[in-house]
Amino acid sequence: MPSESVENYLKAIYKLERGEGWVANRDIAERLKVSPPSVSRMVKRLGEMSWVEHHPYHGVRLTDSGRERALRVIRNHRILETYLAQVLGMGWDEVDAEVERLEHAVSEQLINRLEEALGFPKLDPHGSPIPDRHGVLPQGDGSVSLLDLSPGAKGRITRIADAAAAALAYLGERGLIPGTPIELVAKEPFEGPIHLRVSGESVHLGNDLARRVQVLPSKE
Repeated sequence: MPSESVENYLKAIYKLERGEGWVANRDIAERLKVSPPSVSRMVKRLGEMSWVEHHPYHGVRLTDSGRERALRVIRNHRILETYLAQVLGMGWDEVDAEVERLEHAVSEQLINRLEEALGFPKLDPHGSPIPDRHGVLPQGDGSVSLLDLSPGAKGRITRIADAAAAALAYLGERGLIPGTPIELVAKEPFEGPIHLRVSGESVHLGNDLARRVQVLPSKE
């Protein structure tokens, strides 16, 4: 069975390579908060295990088996988060840290039982899609980042992507959760904050946080 460290690397590479292809070692180091030499050693190890391809001038990417393993860990994580939120009533800003270790230790059988008990959810508490038992993710719904909207555009929040607990708490306090309708009022120039209208209230978000908020634009 792969170690917790190995699975964390596979999960990180999967999230970084989506839409990008090859992933640079420095990006892995930044995401996992480890040193570049540590990444180099692990990438070499993952290559020997046939879970990644690595080329000096391109970076690293998952093989089919590496992607399958990464999706299994992500499935465990998101189902556990959903259980803690829906059944135990934990806040959406608390569940991520709680399942970081559990996701590596739980059995596939238990995850399947939890999924069944939850009614086969498609999304976790943050709106992220849950891979099914075959490692297949639901099709995208056309959501875009808040930063991709133009002033005057309206939509509905569908997902908060990879936000830290403090950021989730901040968003939750301002009603910016999946399912909430929003209107983008204005964007300040030079990467300044964006101005939103949420339930009749004005909310300002910096670019880094706004980038993590996914919205399904209205067709109006």
